[in-house]
Amino acid sequence: MENSITTSTPHVSRGRLDEIGMGDPVFTAELIDIMLEDGAMRVQKIRAACHAGYQEEIGKLAHSLKGAALNVGALTLANLCASIDESVRKLGTPCSGDQVGLLEQEFADVAHELSQIKSELTA
Repeated sequence: MENSITTSTPHVSRGRLDEIGMGDPVFTAELIDIMLEDGAMRVQKIRAACHAGYQEEIGKLAHSLKGAALNVGALTLANLCASIDESVRKLGTPCSGDQVGLLEQEFADVAHELSQIKSELTA
């Protein structure tokens, strides 16, 4: 009998998260909390700056979120942030609602995985 369970690509590199957390589950859980709180705030600010047309602010926020995403191994999120940053600051392309929508969805997926990982760490 075949296994019918489907697996999806993880949004967070558990290896990277464990590496930055130095094998300490309490510290790793704290890093997750910081990413969840700070990341959500940055995504909201990116949305608001996009609506207001503040391109430089969008770029700065996206760049900052990219670094945080890399720290927890959220590579797709980091790549989306880098793309937004490059688009608005280097290419001068206005931010689009579609870009922000993708960013919000990927952050939601990352946040979900991080929350699950934190539950495992604190169980």
